[in-house]
Amino acid sequence: MSEKEDLELEALQRQLDDAFETTRPRRGFEDELWLRMQARRPWWNRLRDAASAFVGGVWEAPAVPLGVVAVLLIAVVGIGVLNSALRPNVASPTSQSQGAGGRYEGDQAYFGRLPSPQLHPGLVDPSQSRSVPQGPSQPAFQGAADLYFGPANLTWSGTFSSSNTVAAPVYRYVEPSTAQSKALLGPIPSASGMTLNISASAPELPREPVWTVVASGAAVPSGSDPGVTANTFLAAHNLLPTWPDEVMVQAVGGQARVQFLRGFSLPDGGVAYLVNWNGERYGIEVDINNSHLVATGPLPLGLDEASYRLISNERAAQLALSSAPASTASIEPVPAIRLDKVELTYALAISGGQGYYEPAYLFSGTFQYSGHTFVKRVLVPLVDPSLRSS
Repeated sequence: MSEKEDLELEALQRQLDDAFETTRPRRGFEDELWLRMQARRPWWNRLRDAASAFVGGVWEAPAVPLGVVAVLLIAVVGIGVLNSALRPNVASPTSQSQGAGGRYEGDQAYFGRLPSPQLHPGLVDPSQSRSVPQGPSQPAFQGAADLYFGPANLTWSGTFSSSNTVAAPVYRYVEPSTAQSKALLGPIPSASGMTLNISASAPELPREPVWTVVASGAAVPSGSDPGVTANTFLAAHNLLPTWPDEVMVQAVGGQARVQFLRGFSLPDGGVAYLVNWNGERYGIEVDINNSHLVATGPLPLGLDEASYRLISNERAAQLALSSAPASTASIEPVPAIRLDKVELTYALAISGGQGYYEPAYLFSGTFQYSGHTFVKRVLVPLVDPSLRSS
């Protein structure tokens, strides 16, 4: 290689060196790159570096007691742990009373294993038997057909409203104390012909905590329309339902019963109604007899919400045919019953001082016996059996 070529190469090298020395990233790029790198580091590494820097700065300050350093270090670590706890990596239940309405994946049991809702035909709510100790007799409103819960040879011939597994969350309440129950209702006059009674949950039925108001005389709104009378009375004492409801009015003779049937909103925009231990819808109930009125309803409890994995419609139909009857009382010969209706409902189960409103299918079918029409009901809980305790 000639001397001239060497000189040209040296000149080119100097040009390249000068170019690299003067080339710099845009303003603020280094700081931005550093922040990005820090954000991708695990939180415990960032916390360790922050604590180290903090302690180093404290040691450089004059006359800082060792105890103060220890306390401040504990505070730094505690804040980091708390920040991690407040931002968990998995979803948790939300409170319906705060209007959260969030839904979560159903493969984890956020409330733990759930008790199974069941029908308990023939039981009587003790809170209702003492509602009116000296008042008029309660109206005996009968259904169109008798109910049968005993053994039967069942077949399924109905159809579901949806072909897939339904989506419906589970709701939970915690049993309130006596003081908490009274605070939930607020001030209700106990004079002027009105009395108030609060009953705790009845797990054997099951039934949630309820209030019962007995009114007479001037405390009962006047009017000939029982639906208007019931609505006026409940509104005057802030007892109207805060949940989706359907109003049903029945009248027998001079007595009337107005029911505000309780519903739960579904993710698809529909409503599933709550059924009791007989498979009957219920909610707030107002019995009216001239100038006497008895109103009963659930306490307005806050509810936590979580989603559980639910069984398929096909599996639910199989369980309806194979499940044990709710009652051992039977008729002979054992009837052959075709279940041809199914309704998505909610049913209550209580365990450990907590109540769970769980989605369930209520299957039903009619049959004739001795000239009477009977209705057979079968309740199938929809939460996957692997997530239930019973």
